[in-house]
Amino acid sequence: MRYLYFVLIAVLITTISSCGEDTCEATWTYRAFVPKYLSQEEISEEITFVPERKLENPGKIYSYGSYLLISDRETGVHIIDNSDVSNPKKLGFIAIDGNVDIAFAEHYIYADTRYNILVIDIQDLQNPTIVSVIPNIKDGGIIIDDGRFIVDFVETDITETIDCNNEDNDVLFWRDGRLFVDVSLGIDLALGDVNRAELDASAAGGGQGGSLARMALFGGYFYYVNNFSMHIFDVSDLSQPEKVSEAYMEWGVETIFPYRDYLFIGANNGMHIYDNEDPTNPQWLSTFAHANACDPVVVEDDIAYITLRSGNECEDFNNQLDVVDVSDLLKPQLIATYPMYNPYGLAVRDNILYLCEADQGLKVYDVSDVETIDRNQIGGVKEYAAYDVISVSPKLLLMIGEDGFYQFDTQNPENLQLLSSIKIGE
Repeated sequence: MRYLYFVLIAVLITTISSCGEDTCEATWTYRAFVPKYLSQEEISEEITFVPERKLENPGKIYSYGSYLLISDRETGVHIIDNSDVSNPKKLGFIAIDGNVDIAFAEHYIYADTRYNILVIDIQDLQNPTIVSVIPNIKDGGIIIDDGRFIVDFVETDITETIDCNNEDNDVLFWRDGRLFVDVSLGIDLALGDVNRAELDASAAGGGQGGSLARMALFGGYFYYVNNFSMHIFDVSDLSQPEKVSEAYMEWGVETIFPYRDYLFIGANNGMHIYDNEDPTNPQWLSTFAHANACDPVVVEDDIAYITLRSGNECEDFNNQLDVVDVSDLLKPQLIATYPMYNPYGLAVRDNILYLCEADQGLKVYDVSDVETIDRNQIGGVKEYAAYDVISVSPKLLLMIGEDGFYQFDTQNPENLQLLSSIKIGE
């Protein structure tokens, strides 16, 4: 079936041109968001390689072997050779409109756009090639039956004459793929979610992403979470991901953290735990619920660490760190709650917790005693705003913030040593 998605924000009957026993015509003027279509080939033409581009708006980070990816929010991805952590070298920039999330394995980048997820082969870095398009798993992504993709909606005023006696004629009705509403009722519609039923009907090992990641390559599978579900793909062939399952959840899903045979899903109202022993059919085990807040999660051994943050997009709530006992995955139990300033991403390794506190920088805690974390801050860096981190090894920490990207030697977590940076404008 071919799907055209229109949402009207105003409709007006302007004239009645004729009216009799059998005929009645009226002129309707309405505003619609008309889909803009592109083929996979046309999308590929919009993905371009730029040899050198300065870091402008640092977003998410992904580490894979000696390579590092930094998303420049909404514009694309910086590819960096990080084999010498004291001197990372930019290899180039791939322009991807609307990009926020990234993952990387071998020579394939998984990158989202505004409406879909692209698999990009960068073996020939100067000529990146889209080898797959994953539709329908981002909020708003649509594929239609002739192979084209909806990449945008263009606001358009349309006037046409309709039959007043049409049996569908009502204050709110669909006709020919278009939604009409009588403006006299004062109904104001905005561009919203695509019809979920329509979406459903049409519907390898990796590196490390940060705690704010919505996508992950892990154990031969690709995971992506949108606001209300988790999608899993077999990537034994990284160039051609094959969808194997989908798990629907409550609204507000934000992050994914694979750990051992489990998936820990951060949502704005809690943490969902899934048994992923069979990646083709993950099983929900339990949910640790909390009040609404932005909610990344990381896990080490039997302890989960969750930061809750207030803000307009996260709703009002106290800024805090929740420490949760997950030794019984069916019954996660809160151990302690610690007040924080404005916590974002976090990472944990060997009982050392690295916690980003926005413009207060990065804080380092000894969490060997989870009931005294508030008394065991052992270090930190105040000079740079911090939003997310990746603990690559016991020796290396990657951090992204408002001012740029930073790498630290963590062999002595009480005294982090700056190894290198890529700042805004560099």
